[in-house]
Amino acid sequence: MVWKVLSFAVAVIYAVSAAPQSRITGGDQVDITDVPYMAALVYHYPRINLRIQRCVGPLISSYHVLTTAFCFNGAVLENFTIRAGSTLSLSGGVTSTIQHLIKNPGFVSETLLNDIAIVFVKEPFRISNVIRSLRLPPQGFEIPDGRSGIVSGWGFDKERVDGGTQHEYLQSVLLRKVTQRVCTETYANNSNVTVTDSVYCATETNKGVCFGDSGAPMVAPVYSTAALIGISSYYQGCGSTYPDIFTRVDRYSNWIMENAVAPSARSLEFDTPRIAN
Repeated sequence: MVWKVLSFAVAVIYAVSAAPQSRITGGDQVDITDVPYMAALVYHYPRINLRIQRCVGPLISSYHVLTTAFCFNGAVLENFTIRAGSTLSLSGGVTSTIQHLIKNPGFVSETLLNDIAIVFVKEPFRISNVIRSLRLPPQGFEIPDGRSGIVSGWGFDKERVDGGTQHEYLQSVLLRKVTQRVCTETYANNSNVTVTDSVYCATETNKGVCFGDSGAPMVAPVYSTAALIGISSYYQGCGSTYPDIFTRVDRYSNWIMENAVAPSARSLEFDTPRIAN
């Protein structure tokens, strides 16, 4: 099922030149019905009673959210609330909490190698017009260079030091995949991230992810089905000349399917992880 996301992608491609340049960075405000797989991972700091949207992630079933392992560095799982079905990150929709978390066993915090994690939600999300899961690409399914994907999130419009603020409403932007060579050369002198064939790099002039977009999904057609091809792992400058780095989901599809186990008792209101075909 492609829903509205692929038609939305076409519309954005034609309208992008007229889009306001003050969003996710350089994107457009969208409704949750355009990207019904989006979930906000909201974190509560009890000492100061503050709730912020710490990172994001796509639903890959009624029971699971896929996001970065980095999202949980220094975090207490009990302080998270997961919100789905809302255009707003801090209100509306349906909420759940984290029952269990599996980080990829190869995750290296210092260089963001294998930056991917599966979140098991305590209360599963019922499928509706505002809550849908994304299919996964087959293991080893490579997206060609130059292909564009939709990236969505509630992250800042620009760096915090430059006066950036976090978006209240959901934003979306189209980014174009660049070659591995370009990405490797661009980040050659950056010790904070490792560029391997387990990541995709994507960019567009004055557009990209920003602070708070960790785990933001990159979605593109796989066998004519909207599928999750990447999750935002690293950026250097919001909408800068540096391409954004996404964990390449197809490198982990088998690991996800083996570990994202759903309860045996299910109904048609809930779905399970699936591979696009």
